[in-house]
Amino acid sequence: MPHRSELPPLTSLHAFHHAAKTLSFKEAAEALNLTPSAVSHRIKALEHALGTPLFRRQTRALALTEAGRTYKTTVDSVFADLAAATAELKSKPEATVLRLSVLPLFASTILIPRLPKFRKKYPHIDVSISTESSVANFHTDNIDMGIRNMRVPPTGPGTAKLLDTKPILLCTREIAEDINSLADLTRHTFIHCTPRPNGWRDWLALQGIEDLQPADDLWVDTIPGGLEAALLGQGVALSMSPLAERTLAGSQLVEPFQTDGRGGTAYYLAHRPEDTALEKVRVFRDWILSEMNDFTANTKKPELLSAAE
Repeated sequence: MPHRSELPPLTSLHAFHHAAKTLSFKEAAEALNLTPSAVSHRIKALEHALGTPLFRRQTRALALTEAGRTYKTTVDSVFADLAAATAELKSKPEATVLRLSVLPLFASTILIPRLPKFRKKYPHIDVSISTESSVANFHTDNIDMGIRNMRVPPTGPGTAKLLDTKPILLCTREIAEDINSLADLTRHTFIHCTPRPNGWRDWLALQGIEDLQPADDLWVDTIPGGLEAALLGQGVALSMSPLAERTLAGSQLVEPFQTDGRGGTAYYLAHRPEDTALEKVRVFRDWILSEMNDFTANTKKPELLSAAE
């Protein structure tokens, strides 16, 4: 069995600390948000535990006994050390890890370029980023927050919208010069992203030509990978604006024609609702929302080269 502590309750020591400093149960009660009677009871319990009186209770005055004065010196020192240790911890919080699951395109164009600002502001929070395209599971995966692109908005207190996106076609200038309409796409290769296998089909259906067949198909596992393939002249990529144009590959591609915006999606931030009060979750949510507001306010569509130039 564990040994029973011989120390008095902290609540009683706290009451004595304030009462001995002010020589007033009333003032001690105000400092502790208690009643004077509650302070008196705690002092009596402490005196009983110590086996000696700590105060001389007079009609309109309160004085420390010799034992009380001696004990006050030790108790004051203990609370002073405790206050100093608490302040030290608050000024230098222990490093903690924030684990994020982020789609590759958002990570490379939005999060990673801005991450130094977050790390400078919160140096005690270490950020770990996983860029898998699979949907994260908060119950089984070791992550704190996820950022995903969705057609249907998620609901609940642990979600927040970050950015609207719309479809965009991108390819090399040489390929763009051969495309003047949707029908011309039949002469070219469609670059597909495996996490969104129905991307092209769903977009063509919205254009009213779901039966359109390309000359060939090329499959890659990420949107950035698809843009790289497009830059190498391997086909036409169906991607997402305003992020695709800001990748290294996407910035060198052109639009054969502008899309009408149908089939748009949005990026959302998600975390467990019960984690809302955690510092690492709270500060990252506030920071990324602020960054996205700034990004949206300052976003101008890059001047893509026209196929006719």
